[in-house]
Amino acid sequence: MVTGSGWGPKGIAGCARCGSRRVHPKLLVMGPIPGIDSDAYSYICEDCRYEGMPVIFDTDAQRGQFQTEIREKGRLPPEKPLKTAPSIPILPIYTEPLLDVPLLDQLPVRAAAVVGVQWDGRRLRPNAYRASFQEYWNVIGGSRYNASLVYMLDLSGIERANPNFDVMRHLVQRCDVWLDMGAREPDEIMDGYMLDVERVVAGTKTMPSLDGFIEAYSLSPAVLPCLDWDGNVVWGDSREKRTDLAEVLRSLRAVGFPAACVMELRRLGTEIGPDPELVARLQGNDLSLYLGGGVQETDIAMLKEKGFAGGLVDPYTPVIRNLLLPPKDEGPAPAATPETVTRPAPSPRAVPDVG
Repeated sequence: MVTGSGWGPKGIAGCARCGSRRVHPKLLVMGPIPGIDSDAYSYICEDCRYEGMPVIFDTDAQRGQFQTEIREKGRLPPEKPLKTAPSIPILPIYTEPLLDVPLLDQLPVRAAAVVGVQWDGRRLRPNAYRASFQEYWNVIGGSRYNASLVYMLDLSGIERANPNFDVMRHLVQRCDVWLDMGAREPDEIMDGYMLDVERVVAGTKTMPSLDGFIEAYSLSPAVLPCLDWDGNVVWGDSREKRTDLAEVLRSLRAVGFPAACVMELRRLGTEIGPDPELVARLQGNDLSLYLGGGVQETDIAMLKEKGFAGGLVDPYTPVIRNLLLPPKDEGPAPAATPETVTRPAPSPRAVPDVG
């Protein structure tokens, strides 16, 4: 990265850990809003995910020499580990452009809804379930559900190739996020990291071919592949013929990816549990696998026992729907009945009251 305009020091910036020039100011997304859109003292390296001040060089040759010395001395630390959780809720996010939202509703959390989705054979379609992002997050982020990591699907990006950065950059600040923004090209995957998410997910339903994953890995090993599967791997371009699930998983492992997700599209949003045949096919894979599609909270223990890293939980499981219900109105409390006080019988010698 060449600095000298905008924020940051002037010169050639290189990562202080690996020497890469693929660094950018943290949270540089939609313009100069201090404290939100950029951090003048923190940069992110797209290659090793290091965060901190870069090293500034006068020339790119000096930076290249620095990078070579790091590699020769074996000082390159391992990449940032993948933050995981055994149970990861799926949040399909439906957003409206802020200009189309009434003035009083222009807070980003009000312009976004978490919807239920199902696969119609060609695309993801919302179903009848819908809650505001704020309402949904209050439930799964609260003490009764306590989600520590979520899997967000930006439906605007996935279905219309138009990710809503205006809204999404606010939502991802609430928690640790694996984010699928519907990237079609490797460079679009890198755009997702400008939102400072835990991982950017690249789904096969929008990526045109396996070659795109090879290029994405060369840009950043932190990319998390998701194989969207409906009996075959679904690709964004029907000309890609490598649709066998086992074959694609082997190819991803050969490229160097340590982990991947598999999304059973036909079961996504059904809450009927994972496909037993698919579970059996995936057992013993040497990738750390996360399985989604029909998964409920009660399926997680079984997936862990069978060697999966975890499960991607459907957005509106019975557990989540129950927590979203308003408190039951018991009606007004009945009026208290006065206790009967027993009066002692009068003594035979008692004198009656006069008058």
